Amino acid sequence: MKRLHSILLAALVMVSAAAVIASPGAPPSNAKPSEQRQKARYYYLEAARQQAEGRMPEAYEYFKKAYLTDPSYEEAASAYGTNRLMVQTDSMQSSRELLKSLSMMRPYVDAYPADVNEARSYAYVAGRLDSISETIRVYERLDSLRPKETLLLLQLADAYMTDNQQEKALQTLDRFEKAEGASPQLSLKKMSFMLAKGDTLAAVKEADALIATNPREPSYLILKGNLYEVIGNNDSTLSCYLRAEALDPEKGDAKIALANFYKNTGDSTAYDTKVYEALLSEDFGIDEKLGMLSEYLQTLLDDSSDTSRGDHLFSVLREQFPHEAQVLDLAARYSAAKGDFKDAEEQIGYAIDQNPTNLEYWGQLMRYQLADSRPEDAVATYKRAVSHIDAPPGLTLLYANAASLAKDFEEAENAYAILIHAENPTLPLTDPVTDNALRTSLSYEGLARLSSLYNMLGDMYYASGDLDKTYKAYDNSLFFLSSNPLTLNNYAYFMAENGGDLDRALEMSRTAVDQDPENETYLDTLAWILFKKRDYKEALEYQQKAISLAEAAGDSEAAEFYHHLGDILFMNNQPEEALANWKKALELEPDNELLKKKVDHKTFFYK
Repeated sequence: MKRLHSILLAALVMVSAAAVIASPGAPPSNAKPSEQRQKARYYYLEAARQQAEGRMPEAYEYFKKAYLTDPSYEEAASAYGTNRLMVQTDSMQSSRELLKSLSMMRPYVDAYPADVNEARSYAYVAGRLDSISETIRVYERLDSLRPKETLLLLQLADAYMTDNQQEKALQTLDRFEKAEGASPQLSLKKMSFMLAKGDTLAAVKEADALIATNPREPSYLILKGNLYEVIGNNDSTLSCYLRAEALDPEKGDAKIALANFYKNTGDSTAYDTKVYEALLSEDFGIDEKLGMLSEYLQTLLDDSSDTSRGDHLFSVLREQFPHEAQVLDLAARYSAAKGDFKDAEEQIGYAIDQNPTNLEYWGQLMRYQLADSRPEDAVATYKRAVSHIDAPPGLTLLYANAASLAKDFEEAENAYAILIHAENPTLPLTDPVTDNALRTSLSYEGLARLSSLYNMLGDMYYASGDLDKTYKAYDNSLFFLSSNPLTLNNYAYFMAENGGDLDRALEMSRTAVDQDPENETYLDTLAWILFKKRDYKEALEYQQKAISLAEAAGDSEAAEFYHHLGDILFMNNQPEEALANWKKALELEPDNELLKKKVDHKTFFYK
């Protein structure tokens, strides 16, 4: 079932409303001066008034009353049908109901065929509902009534193409060209129609005809080159682009076309050259040049190419725009993508100097500092940022994370308190939340947000070593969303690690895995709890799956997974396999004394 785009439909409804308000006294066909029609007319005019004043629900109900009072009243039927299309419920948006709304609109369109606005609205909706024959019928009739309104020809041509009537579509475009003259946009449309028809020769002739109108216009040759590229004729594509560039060597459009051609054909040297030349051209502004350079740099990063080529192009842009914050922002992102967080920090710092009220720049700076394992600097950045901006929740959350990593747990707690109290100022941090009325008043998004905040608060308390507050925060997280898999997983793991109720931990862990059975972290937790409960066989099954998923994802931080697998294998009487996994874990975590002990003695130790 296809759904109508609500924004476009809103425009259609307003067009219809304008027609209603402009001519409320239009005589209905088959008018009957009966009490029934008079009553329907009253409802209809009241609906038009409500609609004009922006009260759409009230207008809808009055249009409905008008229609139900006199279904033969075309204006009321059309207005009600149009408004029904806007009712976004599954039942009213079913194919059957949508087509019913369309059928209500038809009598007015047929009774008043010269009403262009209503006819176009109806034709548009018909096309969206796969009733393209209706669209064509209405456009053909409008064309016969208004032969000089050339815009109708473009709409009719598109309708013909949708109905796979390519020949009629092309004939209609020919009529448009005779009336309005040739243009690149029209030629492009005609060529696309010809290609859809499979007539590549006609498409090339169309491109040649356009070029003949002005042989020294580079854009026409670029258009022909684009056509050859679609066809797959690389030699002709390159020839057209080079001829276009020769006509105006200072312009950048042909250089961009050539750059894309060289990129697609794998000629990286020529691609570099053309991007460089395009960046030097004067006919592109900073936004276009940034777009060009962004695409180029992404290509280098995706291909693991020598990024010094990108560094060189950056120097070109910096010379042209030495103090543009946008250029500095891109430079920072590029350096971060290369892993050079120091340079990324320097560049975004310059951008902040240019525009200290830009929220995104402050967030970038904090993320670069965190990525460079400097959470203390990220905390300092946040404190500097709030002297220039009102920190949004996202930035405050980043600050809470940075403070926690910096082991400034009091600051982290204060930050989480700000975020939680922004949702509801009466909420406690660790005292049990018991207000069921509050929970039922929240949307799902609100419940999920609070559950997530309390989960992160619990993680912070665990990092601080306060196990009691950790569990209390997790309990509050589950109060708002009892199915939160991350809270269930963390709660279960920490409970198992700290001598808690293993049966409860196992129940929570299984619930988390049931929700996300391909999450390697959740599987590792479940396996470890089973190990603690001495169910070594089932533990091995889940741990091997966790390792498999982690390796498939390229997780290089899986030391704990291998460590757990080694322990589980040992208890399954597979000491050699256990030793191999302990060694893998030790390679990833060389300072782990317990692992060293297990590897050195080739046996299991609890501590």
